[in-house]
Amino acid sequence: APDIWTTEKPMDMAFITAINASGSFPPHDPWMSGETLNYYYFGHVVFAWPIQLLGLRPDAGYLLSWGALLALTTTAVYTFCGTLWAAARAALGERAPRGGPVLAGLVGAALVAVLGNLAGVRSWIGAEDPPADYPWFEPSRVIPDTINEFPAFSFVLGDLHAHVIALPFTVLALGFAMQAALRGPRGDALWRSVAETLAAALALGALYAMNSWSYPVAAGLLAAAVLVWLRTPEAKSKTGYALVWVVLAVVASFALFLPFVLDFDAETRGIGVVETRRPFDRWLGDMALIYGILAWPLVGLFLRRLVDARHRWRWLGWGLAAAIVAGSLLAASNLIGAAVVAAGLVVAIVAALDDDVSQPARFLWLLVAGGAALVLIPELLFLRDAFDNSALERMNTVFKAGYQAYLLLGLAAGAALPWAAVWLRRRWLWTPWVAVMAVLLVLGLVYPYAGGYARTGGLAAAPTLDGLKWLRANSPGDPAAMAWIRDNTAADAVILEAFGEDYSAFGHARISTFTGRPTVMGWAGHEVQWHHDPGRRSAEIQTLYTTADTAQAQALIDRYGIEYVVVGPIEQTTYGDAGSAKWDQLGERVFEAKGTTVWRLTA
Repeated sequence: APDIWTTEKPMDMAFITAINASGSFPPHDPWMSGETLNYYYFGHVVFAWPIQLLGLRPDAGYLLSWGALLALTTTAVYTFCGTLWAAARAALGERAPRGGPVLAGLVGAALVAVLGNLAGVRSWIGAEDPPADYPWFEPSRVIPDTINEFPAFSFVLGDLHAHVIALPFTVLALGFAMQAALRGPRGDALWRSVAETLAAALALGALYAMNSWSYPVAAGLLAAAVLVWLRTPEAKSKTGYALVWVVLAVVASFALFLPFVLDFDAETRGIGVVETRRPFDRWLGDMALIYGILAWPLVGLFLRRLVDARHRWRWLGWGLAAAIVAGSLLAASNLIGAAVVAAGLVVAIVAALDDDVSQPARFLWLLVAGGAALVLIPELLFLRDAFDNSALERMNTVFKAGYQAYLLLGLAAGAALPWAAVWLRRRWLWTPWVAVMAVLLVLGLVYPYAGGYARTGGLAAAPTLDGLKWLRANSPGDPAAMAWIRDNTAADAVILEAFGEDYSAFGHARISTFTGRPTVMGWAGHEVQWHHDPGRRSAEIQTLYTTADTAQAQALIDRYGIEYVVVGPIEQTTYGDAGSAKWDQLGERVFEAKGTTVWRLTA
C-alpha cells in the first residue's frame, strides 16, 4: 500500500479527519483555522464515518477505504452492464447470442476500472527496462497542459479524491436513468412513486455534494432517458406524470442537500471559449491513446446503424462529401476533431429517438451520446477557474469532463461487446472485429500490470495498513504525537505547525492532516482555490517559531486562537531552534517523544 502523502492524498486525508473532528457541517477547514471546508466533501463523509465508527487509525482507514472504493466501483459497473445486457437479450429474443449478464458485467467492470488505456502501452514501449522503470504516471498526461486520468490510474495512484469517490455513486444514479429508459417512472402506486422519486433525488443530490462535475451528467441523462421512454407505446397518457416526475426528482435532489448547496461556493468563474487546439492528426492520436480500447466495441454499433439505414450508400456518400467540405473549412481552426465528435453525437441522438430501435439499444445510444458530448465540450468551452489565462486554463475541464466520458463510454462498451455478435453477423465483419478486440483487451492489461509493479517498487514491501512509514523515517515521534492530539485535545483546537509549499515532500501540514485539528496555515495554494485568502499567515507562522519575544508571539497566538504548538524535526529544519525556548514560558509540555514535542499554551 502506498504511503499516505504526495499528490492529493494529504488533502483527502485531511478532509476525512476534519469531518470526524467537526461537530457540525460544513466541517472546519483543517488547513486554515477559522474557515470551513469549501469543497464537495460528501464523498469523504461516506468513508469518514465508518472509520470513526470502527475506531480505525486515520491512515489505516484511508487504505481500507481505497480498497473498498475499488470494490464498490467494480460491483456497481458489473451490475449496471449486466442489467443492460439482460434487458437487451430479452428484447433480442431468439436472436440473442451466447453470453449472459455475467459476461457483460465482468467485461464492463474490467473496461471501466481495471484495464488501462493505449497510452499505457506507449509508455511501456518507451521504457528501457519495463516494468521496473515503467513511467506509471505518464499515461494520465496525454494531451499537453491537461489531465487525462482514468479509473485504473486512479486506483494505482491511491488518491481518495472526489472524482474517484463519485464513481460508484455516479453509476448508481445512472441506474435510475436506465430504469427510466427501459420502464419509465413508476406510477402504479403512490407510495412507490414517492419512494422512487426520493431515491432518485437522493442519488442525484449526493453527486452534487460528492463531485459537482458528476451532477449535470447524471441529471441530464436521467431527463434524456425519460424523454426516450416517452416515445414508447407504454408511455401514452403518462407524458405529464413522467415530466413532473423528472422535475420533482431534480428539485428534490437540491432540497435534500440544501444546506450544502447554500454554503458551497464553486471555484468556477464563468465559461471561456477554447482558442488553441491540437491539429487533427495529433488530436486523433490523443483520442486513440485515451479512449481507443473503449471505442472499438462501439464501432459495431455505428456500423449496424449505417447498415440498417435507408439509402445507406446515399448517406455514406453525402457524409463523405460533407466531411471533405467541413474538413477544409475547419482545418485552420483545428476544429475537425470537434466536428467528428459532433457528428457522432448527432448520430447517437437520432438513434436514441428512433422508434425502430429497442429500448435497451436506445439507452445504449444515450450513453454514447453522453460520452461524445463530454469529449466535445472541452474542445469548444472550458470553465474558468484559478488557472484561467494560463496554459492550464482548460486543464480541469478536460480532466473532469474526460473522466466522466471515460465512465460513460466504458459502461456502453461493457454492454456493447457481447451485443456486437448481433450487429456484426457476417463473418467478414465479425472475425477481424473480434481479433482486434482481443488484442486491445490484452494491451489494456499492460497498465494494471506494469503500473502496479512500478508503483510499488516491484512489490518489494509486504502488504500493510501503515500509511505513515514515510513519516517515521525522519520524524519518528510525529505519529505518536498525532495520536496524542487526537485522543487528548478538543476537536476544534487550533494547532501551530510548520508551514510549507503545497505537495511538500517533507510533511508540512502533517499534524492537521492526520488529526483533523485546524492549523494556522496548511497548503496555501489549495486554500486559494477554495476562495480563502491566506494573507500573511505563512510569514506570521515563521515569526511565531523564530521570535524569542514572548509578547510578540502572544499577540499572534491570540489572533489565531492557537492552543497547541508542535515542534518536531520538520519545524526545527524549517525554522531552527532560536525561538523554541519561549514555549516553556507560554505553556507546558504535554507530549514529548523521539524529537517531537507538543506544548499546551497556558499564558
